[in-house]
Amino acid sequence: MATILQISVSGLQAFQSKLATVSQNIANVNTEGYSRQTVDLTARPPEFVGFGYIGSGVKVAGITREYDAFINTQLISNTGLASQLNELYGLNSQLDNLVADPNAGLAPGLQNFFDAFQDVADDPSSLTARQVLLGQTDALINRFGNFQQRFDELAREANATIENSVIEVNSLAKDLAALNSQITAAFGNAANQPVNDLLDQRDLLVQKLAEHVSVSTVEQSDGALNVFIGSGQALVTGVVAQTLSTGVNEFDPTRKDIFVSNGNTTVNISQQLTGGRIGAATQFLDTSLEPARNAIGRIALVLASTVNAQNRLGMDLNGQLGGDFFSPLNTSTFGPVVTDSSRNSITGAGVVSAQITDAGSLTTSDYRLQYNGANQYTLTRLEDNTVFSIDASSGYPFTYNQDGVDFIIASAPGAGDSYLIRPTANGARGISAAISDPRSVAAAVPVRAENALSNTGTGQVGDTRISSATAYVADTYQVILADNAGAAAGGGVGVISEDGDNVVQYELRINGNLVYSQTEGAAPLADLNALAAQINGAVGTTGVRAYVNAAGTNLYLANEPPSATAITVTETLSTDAPADAADTVTGYFGSALTGVANTNTLTFSGAADSYIVLDSSSAAVADGAYTAGNTISFNGIQTSVSGTPNLGDVFTVSPNTSGVSDNRNVLLMAGLQNQLTLSGGTEDFNTAYTNLVAQIGTETRKVELTRDAQEVLLNQSVAAREAKSGVNLDEEAANMLQFQQAYQAVSQMIATADRMFQTIINVVSR
Repeated sequence: MATILQISVSGLQAFQSKLATVSQNIANVNTEGYSRQTVDLTARPPEFVGFGYIGSGVKVAGITREYDAFINTQLISNTGLASQLNELYGLNSQLDNLVADPNAGLAPGLQNFFDAFQDVADDPSSLTARQVLLGQTDALINRFGNFQQRFDELAREANATIENSVIEVNSLAKDLAALNSQITAAFGNAANQPVNDLLDQRDLLVQKLAEHVSVSTVEQSDGALNVFIGSGQALVTGVVAQTLSTGVNEFDPTRKDIFVSNGNTTVNISQQLTGGRIGAATQFLDTSLEPARNAIGRIALVLASTVNAQNRLGMDLNGQLGGDFFSPLNTSTFGPVVTDSSRNSITGAGVVSAQITDAGSLTTSDYRLQYNGANQYTLTRLEDNTVFSIDASSGYPFTYNQDGVDFIIASAPGAGDSYLIRPTANGARGISAAISDPRSVAAAVPVRAENALSNTGTGQVGDTRISSATAYVADTYQVILADNAGAAAGGGVGVISEDGDNVVQYELRINGNLVYSQTEGAAPLADLNALAAQINGAVGTTGVRAYVNAAGTNLYLANEPPSATAITVTETLSTDAPADAADTVTGYFGSALTGVANTNTLTFSGAADSYIVLDSSSAAVADGAYTAGNTISFNGIQTSVSGTPNLGDVFTVSPNTSGVSDNRNVLLMAGLQNQLTLSGGTEDFNTAYTNLVAQIGTETRKVELTRDAQEVLLNQSVAAREAKSGVNLDEEAANMLQFQQAYQAVSQMIATADRMFQTIINVVSR
């Protein structure tokens, strides 16, 4: 009887536990992170009764949760990736909407700006058109400013995400440490039996932690869970939780970095943290927002640089050379930003500065300069991590030029000191208009060129403009087309030698007319200027004028008046007695004359092969070989001549007085829209902006597709966990009926045992 009752009672207790566990499962069917629990039963040891062993009932071996470590690890990993991609997509999509907006983007502002230049070109004397241009300039500047404002807002949003996530991480870390404490205590008190509900809560906290930062875990033998974040930074060790904090970046006080206390020191772990919302915010700042800010800033800087340069080459309505149209580069608000690391041994001492020297060569990258000691530096282009070694042993101040920027080191800093240089970050913020008077728009070119009416060739003067405002000298210039005569004087040229038996004389004739003679013993002509003077003294009879360049190295011949007639130069060595080979002279035009070969004639074609430029005082300022269409430059002016000019043809370049209707310079400014002025001469403004829009759009779309795929993986992980650990009400209902019936059956065994016991009592009592 006792055995039957004992077995039955153990069954009642076992199935009561089963029913209680089913009730627990049903009650927590909607509890987040709850894992279905099951009661494990095992038979009690049997008892020997002489003829064999009789079982002694059932006992509860333990209550376990339906849990798969691999599925849980996948769920945590996919949760972190999904959270990171979702956050990153949200930030990137805002940036994409900003740059790609067909109305608020930069493209329509640039188009309106250059269209306004074209309107001024259509009517350069119109103050109304000029005022509209200034209005469009202000509108474009406002667009740049709006971009900068939105960039700042997105940066603040990303930084706020970092700060809020750090707060959440700290809270979750404390809760995890507290749960570790409860779990280890219960684990020891319950003979190493797991505390299922606490384990579920801890797994859920780890999953929530993964939403903010990547997580890895290691379980200890006492049941505690060590939690690591990022690339291995310990967050929870046993029952101890680390506390993270946010602080300013060493180079950028507006940017938040993440720190952890390590004894008496605080360590920056920002670069070690990946995944989750923190990883997304950091990735967005580094790979999307700052490159976009730099790209827009570069457009602003190149726009200001090129328009300023062209406006300075023009002439305004007041007849003055133009000035800067936009604010000049390299000011405190419109130039490179140089920031000392807060960890430098020398801070704020102005040791390093930067100047933009060639806006067209600018990249969209930031740079880090580090001093290695012994006057050796490392400059890293952060965009592609290209490293440039700098040796400043020649002394300070030292300047190193790279990518259109002068990196200027005034004096040696402390070893290990570093600096962040951001050449284009302030571009959109700092651009502003430098002119407010519509008359100051330099629409005209300060010079004009004309063909002389007396010209006989087919030469035509081409585009004439100012190439350098600083080198420009206002004057009236004549570009004279001539032939390079190849003449020389001095250094033995023109010296007559003879054997003493006769009188020798050198004669120079041009077009058959004697222009110079020299008797033996007489001093030869000292230089080409002296030769030109002899030739020019006979212009009336020869119709030929000579010109000598400023260096005195080239003599040019031209017809006067201009014509296509060839010029003949004859050099003769004459004597008053029979000449012999000992009578010699080297002529000024290169003839090697002797008493035997005593004459030489050179013919210069009537088509010019050279040019010489004279100012109003007839001083030569430039010369060179003539090639149709090639640029002729002098005194900050550039022009060209095409066609086939004849000897003596003249083209006049003079100041453009009263050029109020001249639109040549403003046309050049309008043409800047399509010139390849960015990326080392490979992109125009529209291409550079379109590439930025495409780059951000492509990255945003890629993140979106990856996010959607990750959502599928996350849902699969959730489904796998639910299939393994989730509560199924139908299954629990079936279990409840099964366990209830078993409970009732065991109860009937107790009733049977009771009747048997009563029967025995009744028999004995008789």
